[in-house]
Amino acid sequence: MSGKRRHFIDHLHPQKVSLRTLNPLATLGFGIAALTCLGTIFVTGLTLFLYYNPDQKHAYEKILHITTTLRYGRLIRDLHYISANAFLIFSALHLIRVFLTAGYKGRKLCWMYGLGLLSLTLMANFTGYILPWDQVSYWAVKVGATLMGYFPVLGEELRRFILAGADIGADTLPRAFAIHVGLLPPLFIILTGLHLWRFRKSGGLAASQEGRGESLPVDPWLYRAEAAVALLTFALLLLAANFFHSPIFERPNPQHPPNPVKAPWYFVGVQEMVSHSAFWGGVMVPTLIAAFLVLAPFLDRSRSPGGQWFSRDRWILNLIFLIIVLSQILFLIVGQWFRGKNWVFLYPFGGF
Repeated sequence: MSGKRRHFIDHLHPQKVSLRTLNPLATLGFGIAALTCLGTIFVTGLTLFLYYNPDQKHAYEKILHITTTLRYGRLIRDLHYISANAFLIFSALHLIRVFLTAGYKGRKLCWMYGLGLLSLTLMANFTGYILPWDQVSYWAVKVGATLMGYFPVLGEELRRFILAGADIGADTLPRAFAIHVGLLPPLFIILTGLHLWRFRKSGGLAASQEGRGESLPVDPWLYRAEAAVALLTFALLLLAANFFHSPIFERPNPQHPPNPVKAPWYFVGVQEMVSHSAFWGGVMVPTLIAAFLVLAPFLDRSRSPGGQWFSRDRWILNLIFLIIVLSQILFLIVGQWFRGKNWVFLYPFGGF
């Protein structure tokens, strides 16, 4: 680089970038958007960490204090809440984009790290959902832990690990807090670093040799594009935090569960499947989906290079993947908005 001293950010990028990579439609910016959300989560989470108390007798009051009394506390909590949910959405969209463009070709390990990050994201959102320790979070953790119990082989152990026992007890909230702030952040840093490292070692965005075309220096062209996406994402997070506030419900009451009791929105699709069949909805379907995602790079025998949207010789894999995505979205929508008391189907045009 003409004697120029390279810094850490330089080492995360190649020295040249193709014009195709700078095209917004090539990646849709989901990866940078997810990283921006993760950085926002870390900063706001550190602030909340200084004021939160993971004791069941004081957690609810601390959340109220942060939300109503602490200067900028409501904004920080809202931004943390919005960023966490947006991070999950952007991560899922990033995975969809990578799959439909066969971006895993020649970079299977990078794909595995990405799946690991998505799993950590689900766990982080779930443990964070518990921390307000209000009526909704109390019963949501009960439902969520029950759903985890359906996982093959390790389900019961995972359920007991989350609850810190056979059922919700005095150690449940401290356990969720320890996982949320002690275990998951280092794992996020490690897996994110490995994911970016493998992406860099693989040559950046997947594309055929012809698709790479003309190239430009990364500095400033790619840096400007990434900064623009990051700033736009953060601006949207701030805007959303002014309209959508992190909820705080009444104090938890173990004797009076809400009706219906629902898992957090990202697990309510599984809850809907379980309502039809505990075995198929709670065990077989999630297992088959996870197996398909893990094995997809090895099952793909197409000759088209990675980086192409909807390659014709991958139509079977793409069709299976789209059926999985659309079906899970459908289950989520039904479970979240079309289920009433006692999990009875709520017709959209009134009545039960």
